[in-house]
Amino acid sequence: MEEIAIFYSLIKDLCGGRVYPDLIPAQNNAADPAMWPAMRYSVISGQVEATNCYQAFNPRVQVDIYANTPQERAHCVQEAMDLIQDSEEIDCQLKTAPFFSYDIDRKKYQAIFDYLIFN
Repeated sequence: MEEIAIFYSLIKDLCGGRVYPDLIPAQNNAADPAMWPAMRYSVISGQVEATNCYQAFNPRVQVDIYANTPQERAHCVQEAMDLIQDSEEIDCQLKTAPFFSYDIDRKKYQAIFDYLIFN
C-alpha cells in the first residue's frame, strides 16, 4: 500500500530513527536506555469505500510509542502528531486520541494512537 510507505517516510526519523513496522525488535533491550524511545506502526483496520468499479481501502494505522520517562513519551507523541497533521504528502485523520499507559513487560512508558489514511 502506497499510503503506508508515505506514512513511514514521514515518521522514519522520529525516536532517533527507531521506527519499526509491526513490532519492536528483540534487540531493543529494555534495560538499555540508548535503545529508546522507539515507535512501531501497524495497519490495524481500515475503511472500505465501494465504487462502481472497485473497492477503495483507506488503511487505519496504529502508532505505539515506548519511552524511558513520561516526559519523553509526551514529547515523542507531540512530535509525531505535529509531523503527521502538518504533512502535505498524506491526508490523515486522527481516530483515537493518545492513550498513555505503562508497559510492565518492557518497563517503558507507552502511548497508543491511530490514524485513518485517505487515498
